[in-house]
Amino acid sequence: MAALHLRSGDIIHGNYRSELEFCDKVIPAPLAKAIVSKLASKGLATLVIGQDRATLDYLKSETGAFLADDFGASEFEDETLKAFLEMALMARCRQIHAGSSVFATISSVIGGIRVIKPKAVFGNRGTATVILDELKVRQSDYHPLEAAFGYQSAFVLTEHSTSPAQARGILEKAAALDPQNPAYALKMAAGYFRERNYQGGEAVLKAFMLKEVDARAENSMRILQVLTHPSARGHIMAGDFELYFAAAKAGYPYAAACSAQILHAALGRTEAALAMAALSLKADPANRLFRQIELALRASATASDSSSLRQLAGG
Repeated sequence: MAALHLRSGDIIHGNYRSELEFCDKVIPAPLAKAIVSKLASKGLATLVIGQDRATLDYLKSETGAFLADDFGASEFEDETLKAFLEMALMARCRQIHAGSSVFATISSVIGGIRVIKPKAVFGNRGTATVILDELKVRQSDYHPLEAAFGYQSAFVLTEHSTSPAQARGILEKAAALDPQNPAYALKMAAGYFRERNYQGGEAVLKAFMLKEVDARAENSMRILQVLTHPSARGHIMAGDFELYFAAAKAGYPYAAACSAQILHAALGRTEAALAMAALSLKADPANRLFRQIELALRASATASDSSSLRQLAGG
């Protein structure tokens, strides 16, 4: 038997799905089906471990895979005890397929077996193809966020090996299923900017940002936070920063607002950020979002100056 640790749950159904870096942690449900079939062709049954009950039940019904409940996990009311049983079961398998998961790593150490990464079975391009082919035929079988995360995984795997138009097509399908996810708008805009279609990218940013403001979202600037969210490997969208700068310099105010956030939050260049925010306001002085961004930047700059003065006084 082989084990698959999906590691979905809070990543796919929570805010982590906007950070793109978590594709390394999850086996998307559309990919899990293909891996189970591949393992079956080699004579291996599969144990599927995960957090989302509906997805587990679906995979069991579609593939015949075993669940931890088939080995008594449902008898435990304590989630910690249930987790230890799941790790022990995985440790007794011949293979463990999982992303970067401490849960799977512990099982690997206990059992003395290596963890096989999700994309290792089919390779980058093959994994993306498997996911997209499954969703093309069976997308409605999956929870919208599960399907959207499948598209996200396919995009991340092929972003640098496919055309901007093809990448954008994948992102559009993800965004249709998960319209509140700012990562898709940011990446679609970057794709347009890469083609020097600044008007197209600006339209994507404007539509998403105004929608957040109009909906009176609790955090109407979350898209900016996602743009500069730090990860263990730096900023996950750092490769797009120059594209936003180019669009801002070409006179597009929403790209300039994003650039101001990059300069301030990611690069620590507050004065340059204020200058960039001024470009947005010059283009649209009445824009409430642009005013919020400039006020936030000025407040941050003032706080930083005050902190420096206190340090000098203390010294």
